[in-house]
Amino acid sequence: MFSEDALKIIALAAMLIDHIGAGIVEYLMRYSFTGSREAYRQIYYADLVLRGIGRISFPLFCFLLVQGFLYTRSRLRYGLRLALFAVLSELPFDYIFFRGFTMEYQNVFWTLLLGLITLSAISAVEETCLPRAMQEIAAAGAVAAGMLAAGLIRSDYSWKGIVMIAALYLLRRDRVLQCVCTPVLFLTAQFISLASQGLDPAFALEQALGQCPVILAFFFIYRCNGKRRLKRGKYFFYAFYPLHLLLLLFIRRLIAS
Repeated sequence: MFSEDALKIIALAAMLIDHIGAGIVEYLMRYSFTGSREAYRQIYYADLVLRGIGRISFPLFCFLLVQGFLYTRSRLRYGLRLALFAVLSELPFDYIFFRGFTMEYQNVFWTLLLGLITLSAISAVEETCLPRAMQEIAAAGAVAAGMLAAGLIRSDYSWKGIVMIAALYLLRRDRVLQCVCTPVLFLTAQFISLASQGLDPAFALEQALGQCPVILAFFFIYRCNGKRRLKRGKYFFYAFYPLHLLLLLFIRRLIAS
């Protein structure tokens, strides 16, 4: 069994590996590579491995967000922490992945924040005296609003991230159903997103299935016992995101110079 603390560490490690691929390897391949075609191909496949491992991280962060939402003493303070680190992470995120400040794409903290707001809206609906059918309609509206907001600001994982967060929350009472249905919904959302961009359906399906490593994350989620052993260091897990981006940016500049 895995504690929630173990899931946090696994998520951070997978994210670091992913960003080494996206922030350093892919940058060097695109802008600084001068080797042979065979060397390029080997680096390309190595990058696929790095990015594949990285797919594990986001579902774990979403699951931990849901757990935090359920058990936090103050959802308002939880949201403010996410907002603070969303702001602090934006410049490192932009510079490592887009080579400069941009409003075209936002870091994952914004997705998690919108997910938290969506869960708050769903929870508020669940606590009303409305008939069950009306509650379900209102909850669906809350999820749709969260998806729209994530799509409009173009946060990392966009509206697909809200789908995953909402599914993890709504299916929380049945761990098997949660771990089976959530990745299916997420991969379906990936396919819809790609197909809606005008891509050939077969190619869109191939690209969506490239996200299949997310399924491994649900092994860890299924085996999570919900326990928390680390009583301190809460802010380390928040600060790791902008700090590791800054470190990778520094390393990349050393390598590329």
